[in-house]
Amino acid sequence: MYARYKAGICDGAESFSTWWILGENLLFLATWVAGGWLLWPVALGGWPVATMGWALCVLVLQILLKKHNCSGCYYYGKSCHLGWGRLAALLFAQDSGNPRIGVVLAVPMYMAPPPLLLIAGVVIGVLLPVGAAHWVVLGVFVALNAASFALRPKGCGRCKVRAVCPGSAARPRAAS
Repeated sequence: MYARYKAGICDGAESFSTWWILGENLLFLATWVAGGWLLWPVALGGWPVATMGWALCVLVLQILLKKHNCSGCYYYGKSCHLGWGRLAALLFAQDSGNPRIGVVLAVPMYMAPPPLLLIAGVVIGVLLPVGAAHWVVLGVFVALNAASFALRPKGCGRCKVRAVCPGSAARPRAAS
């Protein structure tokens, strides 16, 4: 376990329910699929290159995040609220990543895509011939991101390393 996590273990859940893990992962998957759908009209020679690029980006960043964040987490080999500690244990040796790289990679994976895909979805909808389904999926994409924004602190709030995890949505606030 990375040293920063050893020093900051607090009260929290030892593991999370399968239903919670499944729900959070389905929410992520639905958001990624909706983002790909919004990019689908951008094609070259009939190939949806923007969607293919998005899918490759999601896949590569998810693998790298499991290595650099999850391989050194308290939940490595266990069921965190996303279940990714178990996945990391299947793919990588413990502590085989670099947490600084993990923090840097989290920005293009979790922070940048929602606003960028929202803007891209609107621009694509205005500039390219799309049907009503495009606008419906854009609305679904916004709703999925809002749901994720609301749910993530609940999972993070039960995590044993929330106080020191750089990606935690439930870190205790400093007293003022």
